[in-house]
Amino acid sequence: MIHMLLIILGAIGFPVLMEVKQFLSKRRQQLFRFSLFTKLTTTTFFALVIVGTIMIFLLERNQFLAGKSWHETVFYTLFQSVTTRSGGLATMDIRELSQPTLLFMSILMFIGASPSSVGGGIRTTTFAVSILSLYTFARGGRTVRVFKRQLHEEDVLKASVVMTMGILLCATALFILSITENVPLMSLIVEVCSAFGTTGLSTGITPDLTTVGKLVLIVLMFIGRVGILTFILASGGREQPPRYKYPKERIIIG
Repeated sequence: MIHMLLIILGAIGFPVLMEVKQFLSKRRQQLFRFSLFTKLTTTTFFALVIVGTIMIFLLERNQFLAGKSWHETVFYTLFQSVTTRSGGLATMDIRELSQPTLLFMSILMFIGASPSSVGGGIRTTTFAVSILSLYTFARGGRTVRVFKRQLHEEDVLKASVVMTMGILLCATALFILSITENVPLMSLIVEVCSAFGTTGLSTGITPDLTTVGKLVLIVLMFIGRVGILTFILASGGREQPPRYKYPKERIIIG
């Protein structure tokens, strides 16, 4: 339990912890209102933990968890879900898990921790805003709303950029590793997502990777930890405001 608490504190984000501290110190003096960032981050974080716990249980109940007592099952599944937020510790032998479980855990590691935390990945807010944008678009809406607030268009665009770049980055790394390494594809997927999310989980292939493979993982860990937006802005700089505008024209999408 202590390890899970430490993982949560490290991955939920320092701004959230600061607001919780302010809430605890001022709750008797004045009405305290949590920011939209804290509400969205906390909700998404624990939703992923709960969904991850349920999915790991459903996928492994007749395999790794077969014969385990109910309290062992709860502990194993909950800890394994929490650790994908960037903990890196494991109560299960990753090599014994089924491929659907490994794939699902890879998705959780790709999402990673919250912004301004010790973890990596695309971040929980990016995932949340992307899902909300998809839901809004499917309903024919134009503005993304959550917790009685409207998200800024620039933040929605940033989430789309981070999500797209994260997928392209991991897909490119996976393609390179599939050429340089002679190991099962699922093991490579776990390795790539674990590196990008700075999680540390592995099926045990890391020491046997080629030099190229290890360099690819190093780059993934660096970008995943620093953040895609920070990396893009640092490497590409900022574009100067244009002095003129071109006429707009619609195109067919999808």
